[in-house]
Amino acid sequence: MQYRRFGRTGLQVSVIGLGSGGPSQLGQTTGIPEDQSVAVVRRALDLGINLIDSSAGYRESEVLIGRAIAEVPRDNLVLATKCHPVDSNDAVIDEDELQASLERSLRRLGVDYVDLFQFHGVVPDRYQQIMDRLLPVACRCRERGMFRFLGITERFHLDGGHTMLARALADDHFDSIMVGYNLLAPGAERAILPQARKQDVAVMGMFAVRRALSDPQRLKESIADLKARNVIPCDAVAADDPLAWLIEGEVDSVTSAGYKFVAGNPDISSVLTGTGNLSHLEKNVQAVIGSPLPSAHRQRLKEIFGKVEDPMGP
Repeated sequence: MQYRRFGRTGLQVSVIGLGSGGPSQLGQTTGIPEDQSVAVVRRALDLGINLIDSSAGYRESEVLIGRAIAEVPRDNLVLATKCHPVDSNDAVIDEDELQASLERSLRRLGVDYVDLFQFHGVVPDRYQQIMDRLLPVACRCRERGMFRFLGITERFHLDGGHTMLARALADDHFDSIMVGYNLLAPGAERAILPQARKQDVAVMGMFAVRRALSDPQRLKESIADLKARNVIPCDAVAADDPLAWLIEGEVDSVTSAGYKFVAGNPDISSVLTGTGNLSHLEKNVQAVIGSPLPSAHRQRLKEIFGKVEDPMGP
């Protein structure tokens, strides 16, 4: 496994991290037994992954992770969790709700602190209210030793231009950000990553592979839509199997290319993968730690899709 510096935190994290959200949520959405979910987390640790990201809202993910790490020395792990600062009525939660969420996460994970606590899925029009109401209590929780570093994540499908993260970087309250970034929507390279690098803010890459990259039919539909909206030229890629040209050498699938593309950017501290399938986990890790995506292919992707803002939806 390769490790990278996690921005100004000074932590060293695996270049691929284990996420517990997304469509799978460690396999909880597909009905696999809990023991298998726990086995996925343990296998990730065996493969050298030390960054595990969860959230209070990911069903029982925190509990499953807690079971998997119960016997692991705490210093061997970089644990991250999140709280959604807006409730189901689109109202910013109260200060005590934020602290209660963090306390519950610690109990469920079975730890005294997390390395990273994040405001989750923040949209631009709620950002300032969240900062005014919840940033002070988060700072107090940090002073009490409940977490070490503070982060923020975007809601990529509603903010493909990364407006909120640009504002968060300007305010400089956060030690890390989580950004939507993939080979079909690489706009963060222009809009966010240079400033994060300048401020030494750690970056976790999410949505490296989404359904449009793992489902050939969805990929064809997404590409066709981009062409129809004149976002990319009609002759940029083939209508059928539009990314087949990426598959050569160690790049044995579009999924593999997707992980290699994100991990190949040194401004990404760690690219997250989420799955409840051991085989998928092992393949994704191998894609990241294996040979990089050829530079010519990387450049062509950026030339074609550089102006795309999240074509794949939620």
